[in-house]
Amino acid sequence: MYDGMFRGRLVMLLGTCLLAASAAAAEPAGPVVGGWRNLHSANGADPALRDIPFAVLPEAVTKGARFAILDREAGRTVCCLVVESDRLDAIALETRYRLPGVWIADLTGGEEYNRRRGEPHIYEMKREGDLVGHVYSDDPAAYSDMGGLLLPADAGMDAAGVLTLGADRYRLQFKSLPFADENGALDRYTLQPAAAAAAPALVVEVPFSTY
Repeated sequence: MYDGMFRGRLVMLLGTCLLAASAAAAEPAGPVVGGWRNLHSANGADPALRDIPFAVLPEAVTKGARFAILDREAGRTVCCLVVESDRLDAIALETRYRLPGVWIADLTGGEEYNRRRGEPHIYEMKREGDLVGHVYSDDPAAYSDMGGLLLPADAGMDAAGVLTLGADRYRLQFKSLPFADENGALDRYTLQPAAAAAAPALVVEVPFSTY
């Protein structure tokens, strides 16, 4: 009798777990947003490597994955940056690309930040499509050509500055925070879902250390 009751409860428990797993699997994944930096090798490196875009993403993506960048000064998105490499670590960034240490730290993140948000996924990117010949603002204070917000390839921005990522709309907030030592700044992009004020915002931070 007790064996039968135990088995019945076990079947009910397994059924509940399967339903929960199915519900979780049915939930659509959110958009993959991250940061990117346009970098070059350290002074004196031979051969010199210049103007290489790197993506910093919160999850793994495959080679050939396409993304758009935000040209913040122009108020528009431009496609595309395309994943060119396997995931890169600090050793590859130093030995293969000969990046300065401060820029490697920008890409790999600090220990405290990574504990909160997870280890970043870093990739070499290549320019394709409209981004190849894109002309950035020549204002001395403009720097979208150096890096910034990385978005899904189909992302757009309307005249009011609202980002469209697939069927979702996000209000974009931007803030630049100078480092305490004044050797650079941290750019923070906050994407707040426009349709649901209670939904969590997407936050991307892109550091620009001075070298």
